[in-house]
Amino acid sequence: MKKILFISAAILISLSGNAQKFGFGLKAGINLSGVNSSTTLQDYQTAALNGGLQGGLILEINPIKKIGFRTEALYSQKGYNIESDVNLNGTDAVINTSLTLNYIEVPLLLKLKLGPAYITAGPYLAYAVSGKDIATITVDGKKLAESQYADYGQIPSNDVFKDGEFNGDNITYKRTDAGVNIGLGVKLLMFFAEARYGTGLTNIKNTSSDDYMKNYTVSLSVGVLF
Repeated sequence: MKKILFISAAILISLSGNAQKFGFGLKAGINLSGVNSSTTLQDYQTAALNGGLQGGLILEINPIKKIGFRTEALYSQKGYNIESDVNLNGTDAVINTSLTLNYIEVPLLLKLKLGPAYITAGPYLAYAVSGKDIATITVDGKKLAESQYADYGQIPSNDVFKDGEFNGDNITYKRTDAGVNIGLGVKLLMFFAEARYGTGLTNIKNTSSDDYMKNYTVSLSVGVLF
């Protein structure tokens, strides 16, 4: 009987220790994103960072007290806003273009714990499941109705992964993206809040020329880790 109790206690202690080494959780927050680009895009003015949503699942492994490893499966919206002064059929106009790419993103992060605070860093891989470009045209200070866009050879929105789209310019985008993240967070009990900066290392523009676009994103999120 004593042996059974001893073995049972040993198993419970072992399971408790392993539970402390593994964690899973949920997170949600916002992205503020833009693109680093070639000189072609720099001819335009960046109107504002593009706001989007992000969130998903977390798996964390903590082999030792101060160091851990985290992977995540996230839905993450990225893109940009640009504004350009153009001449459409002899009429001066301003076009504001908002691009949103909807990614499934998997970061692989090293986590360094500094008391309740922590630092994360590591690469990410992402795949865009969809993307949409929305154009707003302003003429003489007034926004055009969508029914008027055709008069200027434009379209109000389109799927950026279809050839011949993007307001007729035949610009397409790659679905894959890869880059690196670095972040800072704080954890209290089972809850955490963190800020993260990610920069893309690959060209998301599908072109044979030297033009390029690379994502960058500031992410703010909160979550729970069990």
